[in-house]
Order: sequence, then structure tokens, then C-alpha cells
Amino acid sequence: MSVNLEILLKELQCDSRLNKDMHFNAAQRKHNSNKYMGITIVLINVIIGSSLIELLREEAFRKGLVSVISFVAAAIAAIQTFFNFSKDIENHRKIGNLYIEIAREADNLLSKLLDNYISEKEGRNGYDALLKKYHAVNKEGEAALPSKSDYQAAYKKNKEDKEAIRKLKYEQRQQFGSVQVERS
Repeated sequence: MSVNLEILLKELQCDSRLNKDMHFNAAQRKHNSNKYMGITIVLINVIIGSSLIELLREEAFRKGLVSVISFVAAAIAAIQTFFNFSKDIENHRKIGNLYIEIAREADNLLSKLLDNYISEKEGRNGYDALLKKYHAVNKEGEAALPSKSDYQAAYKKNKEDKEAIRKLKYEQRQQFGSVQVERS
């Protein structure tokens, strides 16, 4: 088996895991934002509906306070609706799951290659199909972009694998470079 194909499959697997982590980070961040906004709205409405407001002595102040906190609750609800967190969360999870599928398929293909269950040509064809699928998921993921902090957290989690692949690629270039020098 070509070392190059092994490295390409490992890189595709690692990049898929990194993208999966980015999208799951984004989904979790948006889920938390949605949850905190929802809890805030509920608490504001509970305060308005409870007898706590009645404890305020000044009628004008009480009405003004109710108006202000009602406005705040409505504004938070409007923001929640505008950002459509539920749809974004669903999209990020869907994209993340597609990346998981690619990473698993790359791992499976690599195992078959290393165990000689498939030929180099079948491995190359499988890699090409997975790469095409990876690019399609990237395109689909453009509708749900993770933030820079989502990327940074995902990269930190996958840094060791990324660096190991970078080292393998460097060693391969050195090996091919030395082979070319030896021939001259």
C-alpha cells in the first residue's frame, strides 16, 4: 500500500473529526444560549404574574417596572426567534453526524487496506468517493458556520492527531526528496 494513501486517509479521518467537533461545539453553544434565553423569559413572566410585583408600594413605579420587564421578555423572545436556534442546532448536529460517518468510513477503509482486504486501487477509489462526500458535506455545512471559538476548541481537541499527520507528511516528503537526490 502506498504510504501516501494511508496518510491521506488518516488526514481525511482527522479533518472529519475536527469538523464534527466544531459543529457539535456550535450546536452546544447555541443550545445553551437558547436555553438561557428561554429560562430568562420564563422567570420574567413568573415575576410579572406573581404577587411579588404587588409588594411594590408605588402604583406608577409598579406599572412602569412591569412594562419594562415585559418589554425585556418580548425583546429576548424576538431575538430567540430571529436567530432560530432550534434550526441552527439541528443543522450543526446533522452536519456533525455526517462528518462522523466520513471519519468512520475512512477508518474502516484504512483498516481494510492495512489488513489487505482490499487492493490499493480499491482503496484509492474508496478514498476518492469519501473525499467527494467530504466536500459535499463542507458545501452543505456552509449554511451552519461554526464560530472561531468552536474551531479553536475543536482544534485543541484534535491537535495531537493533526500534528502527527503533519509529521508523517513531512517525513514522506523527506523520503521522496532523498530518493530523488539518490537517483541523480
